[in-house]
Amino acid sequence: MKRILGYLKKYKWYALIVPIFKMLEAVLELLNPILVAKMIDVGVKNADWSYIVKIGALILISCVSCFILSIIGQKCSAKTSIGVATSYRKDLFNKITTFSHAELDKFGTASLVNRLTNDVAQVENAVGMFMRLMIRVPFLLVGAFSLSLAINKKMSLVFLAFIPIISLILFFYIKKTTPYFKSVRVKLDNISRVTKENLSGTRVIRAFNKEKDEEKRFEDVSEDFTSTSIKVSKISAFLNPVIYLIVDIATLAILYFGSFQINIGHLSQGDVIALIDYVSIITISLLLLSRIIALFVRTSASVHRLNEVMETEPSVQSKPNAKRLKRTNYSSIMEFKNVCFNYSGSTGTKSFIKDLSFEILPGQTIGIIGGTGSGKTTVASLMTRFYDATSGEILYKGVNIKDYPIEQLRQEISIVQQRSILFSGSLRENMQLRANASDEEIIKALKISQAWQFVSEWKAGLDYQIMAGGKNVSGGQMQRLTIARALIGNPEMLILDDSSSALDFLTDKNLRDAIKTLKCTTVLISQRATSIMNADLIIVLENGDVVGMGKHKDLMKSCDIYKEIYLSQSK
Repeated sequence: MKRILGYLKKYKWYALIVPIFKMLEAVLELLNPILVAKMIDVGVKNADWSYIVKIGALILISCVSCFILSIIGQKCSAKTSIGVATSYRKDLFNKITTFSHAELDKFGTASLVNRLTNDVAQVENAVGMFMRLMIRVPFLLVGAFSLSLAINKKMSLVFLAFIPIISLILFFYIKKTTPYFKSVRVKLDNISRVTKENLSGTRVIRAFNKEKDEEKRFEDVSEDFTSTSIKVSKISAFLNPVIYLIVDIATLAILYFGSFQINIGHLSQGDVIALIDYVSIITISLLLLSRIIALFVRTSASVHRLNEVMETEPSVQSKPNAKRLKRTNYSSIMEFKNVCFNYSGSTGTKSFIKDLSFEILPGQTIGIIGGTGSGKTTVASLMTRFYDATSGEILYKGVNIKDYPIEQLRQEISIVQQRSILFSGSLRENMQLRANASDEEIIKALKISQAWQFVSEWKAGLDYQIMAGGKNVSGGQMQRLTIARALIGNPEMLILDDSSSALDFLTDKNLRDAIKTLKCTTVLISQRATSIMNADLIIVLENGDVVGMGKHKDLMKSCDIYKEIYLSQSK
């Protein structure tokens, strides 16, 4: 809640105007029953039409004033709540962008999207409701009860007797619904996750004729969400009718006992009408109070989820006041020293990467090969600080990788990951993600990546519009375009993580030959032995262990796993 109050400071004038105007609106609303009582007891009783018109005009002015005050209050409240939600959403998104892969793995994409949209929207509704009603409703309750006491204490005590019952009902509602609201948010995340997987994997689902299975899977999570929502709705549906019933009983009691008070002259007809009006005001106020409580119970679950994200510190971040390092004298561009790594939340005592040690010299081409799950991609993620090593040390240009600002590190080390991703927009915009390159620089990178041969045939050229996810280019074209994008900005170290798997052997060879002309250190991660056999150093991984290291000829003699991979592919 402190964070929300901090956002409210930006809109403090609106936040001050709303309660003042709502207070004035409540004062006028409380005066109306007194004016009606006067009209009945004086004007109607004495058939004084001038008095009736006079009081009627005051009531009309009061109603119009209430309307104007309400409109201004609603407008200021809307500006404040939308502004708070916008600021919250912006800060939340900025926080998410600082997360390392470990935090993104922990929360999941679907959950983060839900928190950015649904949970922030819930906070927006709560802020708006709070500003409009949290001042007005208590004031109406206290004011209506105080004025009813002023009219007749005994009659007011009739309604006071029902207050403890209403309080117990509201306590029961809060206690029962709070766990359900938290559960509903988690189940909504499950629906988003299944929907995202279905939409992104629709080609696979259709290829294997699994539409019915996925429909059943979505139906299961949807029914789970629905059943929990229905339980909450049943409890909520129980709340309003019970409060109405209690208040109606109180109204009947006032009418019953009020008739006796009129007969003995302790009350006038106008006073009874005023009392009933105040009971109505109290009834509406209690119903609004129950809605506020329900909203805040739901919002508390959303605030907890949002705070969980905002209070999570990224496990990978630059050191405070880290400055760019200019290194000119260094023997190795990157060195792993007894590096061990394990993914957070993984079971087992063994590390995923175990005592990994090797050295990469400037200008070298390094090949990393191994079976599926051997740790090749993990090594690439450690080089770029997507994750931090559990133990050991990684040096870049002779300095611990953690001492560099992350921005500098990822500017000098460029990576093309296994899953090629292009964004919606022009090809030029996609190429300029790393640096604001000119068209000549982009074309040069496209030529090196072997992509210019098909880009040059596009009528739009660099203005060609890429669909979201690169749906309108082939797998091989996407890989070549992402390699070209990585070359923009002349990185000192280039990591290609199995990024030529969709290329034919000739294009792959031409790509490797073109990259050799660049003055940068290259790390080739591949399952193809032919792609890395000419590297200056080949590292063979098996279950996170280095089982071989050397050149192709040496490994053919000393490493059975490498020999097996090479021969199986050669044959």
